[in-house]
Amino acid sequence: MAGYLLGVDAGASNLKIIELKEKKGDFTVKNLFLRQMPSNVIVDGTVIDHGAASFAIKEALALAKGLTKDAALGMRGRDSIVKHMEIPWNGKGNFQETFIWSADQYIGIPASKATFDAQLLSYDEERGVAEAVVAAAGRDKVADCIAMAELAGLNPVVVDIEALALVNLLTMIYGKKKHPDAVIDLGHDCTNIIFYDKGFVDYVKSIPKGCKFLMEELAQDMDMDIEKAAEVIRDREVMTNDVDAQAAAMSFGSTLGAEIETAVESYIAERRKEPVDIRLCGAGANLSVLTDQMEIAMRMSLPKVDPFAAVELPEQLKPIAMQAGACAFAVAVGLAMRKA
Repeated sequence: MAGYLLGVDAGASNLKIIELKEKKGDFTVKNLFLRQMPSNVIVDGTVIDHGAASFAIKEALALAKGLTKDAALGMRGRDSIVKHMEIPWNGKGNFQETFIWSADQYIGIPASKATFDAQLLSYDEERGVAEAVVAAAGRDKVADCIAMAELAGLNPVVVDIEALALVNLLTMIYGKKKHPDAVIDLGHDCTNIIFYDKGFVDYVKSIPKGCKFLMEELAQDMDMDIEKAAEVIRDREVMTNDVDAQAAAMSFGSTLGAEIETAVESYIAERRKEPVDIRLCGAGANLSVLTDQMEIAMRMSLPKVDPFAAVELPEQLKPIAMQAGACAFAVAVGLAMRKA
């Protein structure tokens, strides 16, 4: 399946890398890698330590044979933006070029400091309005992401905002629906709620509460350092049996669930449409004591995204996927489906 890329999801806590191949017209996983990312190497989607980040990638890929070097990189963070919007346009000339001249008023990032992409969905000639999905990311953040990959010996072909990769994956798994849906990405630094409709990102709401805040609460409540708290959260047996750890996770889940519910209600009021299915992904989605409390707070079921419903996962690779949980690989799988 020449032309498909190595999906690289370099997060603040974990590095997930996936390579796909074709098998009888379907996707199957050829290579799957998981490594813990050292603390403070990547913060809020920004690469702080290029050397340490690239070393983690090199270490993960060290024993791989016949691996493609062409990579699709995922980006996240507050200055990585995706919006579905209506933009005034007279229908003349190139839409993307026209948009860039006024991009800062729609995105909030000056064109000189950001990389933009605008996908034209439709044009209403009578109203003089274009319907588009607009993506933007800070130029410095994009450059840092590319530098990290190049230092690791990869050839970065695509840099994609994670919300786009996720929605592409979800559309492949569940198809294009006639109603909006949402996916909650429980990350390390923040939680992103990605609303999407008819296969396109509609709106992304970022809540600055991720699993690191649970670690901090756990460290304080159980009188331990943050590294030990991270180990506790990764240990499913401890999280299942330790009363103090459960109490911290339940408290955090209740607070986070309430904030997500508020964000969903705001979306409904502003967009005048209601998401039908809301799913979970990200490493935090595997903490059942956390997600159970979120479901209670939101008064609804939150099924987990299984990216391997879209691709076949060979038996020998399943233990790797289970270390972080299948839904932690959703972004990496979405990226790996991109073509050069």
